[in-house]
Amino acid sequence: MAIAVYANQLTQTMTGDCIRGVWTLKTASGKTLESTDFENGGIWRVSDNHPLGIQTWTPAGASGWNGPVPQNTLKVDIRLGTGAWISSSRKGAVVTLTGTALLYSQGDHKWFKRSAAGVFQYRDRGTTAWKPLKAVRTSSAGTVTMAYTYAPTRDYRFALYSTPISWDVASAVTTR
Repeated sequence: MAIAVYANQLTQTMTGDCIRGVWTLKTASGKTLESTDFENGGIWRVSDNHPLGIQTWTPAGASGWNGPVPQNTLKVDIRLGTGAWISSSRKGAVVTLTGTALLYSQGDHKWFKRSAAGVFQYRDRGTTAWKPLKAVRTSSAGTVTMAYTYAPTRDYRFALYSTPISWDVASAVTTR
C-alpha cells in the first residue's frame, strides 16, 4: 500500500490485495502528530494550522485479503503558501516592473505582503526558457520596483525563492 502527497493533500493508493492501511505522522524529533486510517483509498488534507517542517508518515500496519501487506514510508515537507504578483509599464524603451511578495499566515488565516528574496525574469518572444534579469528583495511592504531600457517586446515574471518555511513561486506573465 502506498501514499503520495499532491499540493495540500495526501492520497492513498492501493496495490495488490490491500484493503486497509494505517500510517503515523511523526516530526523529525520523533513526536507523533497524528495517525490516519485509510480503507479502500482516502485523502488526508493538510490543515492551515499544521506544524511546519519535514515530517514522516511511517507504516503502522496494512492488511489485504490474504493478510499483512507491505507499506511505504513517505517524507512530507510542510511549508507556508506563497504568492507573487507582477505589474509592468512601458514608456518608450523604458520598461518598469513591480513585483509583490505574499505569504500565508497560519495565525490569521489570510495572505499578507512581506519582505522576500526573488528575481525578475524574462524570456524573449517565441522562446520558452526563462532567464534572470535582476535578483531583488522586496521591501517590508512586500514590493520592489525596477526600471531598465530595452526596446524589443519581452515576457516578464517575478519569482520568489524557497525558504525553510515557504515554497518558491512565480507570478503570472506580463508582456512589454
